[in-house]
Amino acid sequence: MRRILFALALMGTAFTGLSAPKIQVSTELYDFGVAVDGTVVEFTVTITNVGDQKLVISRVSYNCSCTSYELPKRELNPGEAVVMKIRFNTTGYGRYVQPVSQTVTLYTNDPARPQVVITVRGTVRTMSAHEAPATALYQSLFLLLDVREPAEYAKVHLFGALNVPLSQLEAWAEKLPKTHVIYIYDETGEKSAQAVALLQRKGFLLARAIRGGLVSWWQELGDLFLVWGEDQIPAAPQGSPHAGTGFTVTPSQVARNYIVVVDVRRAEDFQDSHIAGALNVPLFTQNELVNWAKTLPPTRPGYVLNIWLVDEEGTRACSIASYLRDHGYPEAKCLFGGMRAWTAQYGAELLWTSGS
Repeated sequence: MRRILFALALMGTAFTGLSAPKIQVSTELYDFGVAVDGTVVEFTVTITNVGDQKLVISRVSYNCSCTSYELPKRELNPGEAVVMKIRFNTTGYGRYVQPVSQTVTLYTNDPARPQVVITVRGTVRTMSAHEAPATALYQSLFLLLDVREPAEYAKVHLFGALNVPLSQLEAWAEKLPKTHVIYIYDETGEKSAQAVALLQRKGFLLARAIRGGLVSWWQELGDLFLVWGEDQIPAAPQGSPHAGTGFTVTPSQVARNYIVVVDVRRAEDFQDSHIAGALNVPLFTQNELVNWAKTLPPTRPGYVLNIWLVDEEGTRACSIASYLRDHGYPEAKCLFGGMRAWTAQYGAELLWTSGS
C-alpha cells in the first residue's frame, strides 16, 4: 500500500512540473508583398496562452524605430488571448536590397519559448511621380477658410476653400486643427483679420489672414485659382484692401504652393470620415472625371496647384491623379494607400467625421 501511495505522489509531482504557461501566436511571419516607399504596413497578431498557468509578456523589443506596436494586455490567463497590432514604416526602405524585413521580439515566462520573434517582410518600391505618402500630405496640408456669407461665397471663392461665416467661426473652433496653418480670407481682409484675432486667442497660433482679401488677390493674381458661380461673369472684387496688422500673408505666398484635397469616394463614405478641409467630388466613371477636370481653375507658371486625390485604398485616386497630370495639372498626386494608409500612420488625427 505504501508503494502505491508513493507512486501516486511521484506522478502528482511530475504532473505539477508540467504545469506552465504556453504562448501561441497566429503568425510569426507577415509578408506584405509589395509596398511603396513611405507607406505604413500594418497587421495584427493574435497571442494566446494555451498553457495552464498565467502567461506574462515582460518585454517587447524591436530592432528599428521604423517598427512600432500596440499591445493592450501583457498578462494572459490560461485560454486567454490578446490582439497585438504591429506597424512598419517603409520610408527610405526602397533604396535597400529587396526584400527587406524587420522583427518584433516578445519576451515571455513560457519556459519552452522565452523569446518569440515576429517578422514583417516584403518588397518596398519607389513611388511613381503621381504617388505620394501620407507623410507628404500631412506635412504640407493647410486649411483655407472663406468667412463671408454663403451668398457671397457662391458667387466666387478660392478653389478648395470652406465657407465658414465669421458669425459661425467660434462654433467651428473645436473642429479646426491647431497643428496646421489656416489661411482665412474675405472680400477685403477686414473680416479675416477679426477671424484670425479670434482664433489666435483660442490658441490657433498658425492662423493667418490673406492680406487684402479677394480684392488684393485679384490685384496680384487676377482670377488665378478662383471658382465662379453659375452665370457669374468674372469681375474684380469691390472694396479697398484692408492691410491688417500681423499674422497675415500675401496672396502670392499662398498661391505659390496651393493645396486642395479632393476626396473621390461616395458622399456617405466621405461623411463618415475624411481629411480636414477636403472637398468631396465622387468620381467613378471616365465621363465624370473628364467633365470635372474641365471645371478646374487653370494654372500659371510660378504658381503650383497641388491637387491631392484621396479614396479608400488609393487605386482609383492614383489613376485620377495620373490623368490630371496628363491634362494640365503636373502636380496632381494621390494619397498612396488612401484613407487606410492615413489612419495606419496618423489614426484619427486631422480627420473630420459626421459626428464631429
